[in-house]
Amino acid sequence: MRPLIVIISVAATAACAAPPMGFGTGARLPTSSPGHGVVTGRAGLGVGTGRQVFQAEASGLFMPARWGAIELGAVFTRLGQTGADDAHLTLTGGFPYLRPRLQLGRVSLAIGVAGFALGGGGGGFIGGVADGQLGYGTRRWSVYLGGTRQGFELTAERPVRSSSAQLRVGGEYAIPTGTGSVGVAVELYRTDDTLTSGGTTIASRGLAGGLKLTVTSPEFR
Repeated sequence: MRPLIVIISVAATAACAAPPMGFGTGARLPTSSPGHGVVTGRAGLGVGTGRQVFQAEASGLFMPARWGAIELGAVFTRLGQTGADDAHLTLTGGFPYLRPRLQLGRVSLAIGVAGFALGGGGGGFIGGVADGQLGYGTRRWSVYLGGTRQGFELTAERPVRSSSAQLRVGGEYAIPTGTGSVGVAVELYRTDDTLTSGGTTIASRGLAGGLKLTVTSPEFR
């Protein structure tokens, strides 16, 4: 039983933190025409009261029709949070996601989801993440409003629980580099988190800011 608990604990360490900077691309127009796709890579840094965030992400986005696109990606995030009593927790997360995107001219609505569960031998974990984003964009720039909701629970020798809700507003500008582009996004977050690991619980609510760098590939069919 103990090896299974160890496996569950390791898996949970790799899945228990929601993306504190959201996930998926911004609201820029995904491609120049239907039937094309792009690959993007993103890295971000965020800071807030008692909070430090690093996030890395890769995704592929394909636009089968003018009215919509499908994005499939994976995100890795590391969050450090310090409470009012100087208690400190560090959570690391990584998981794949699916993010359909409805495109109406320059206005888009994207909804991303991810979930995971495993149980057995007296231990297990379950969690899920949902993210929504409404935005307006061109090929060069975009502005957007989004939100993320997450819940996770691990049952093992060292229980872990986390729940979070986030609202964000952001803007992005992209600079062409040949047939691809490099984009910079600035985001502001309103967060409400409760994190528990072992006997330590930290509840936090406040504002945070983030900076993201995005590299977008040339379009392909």
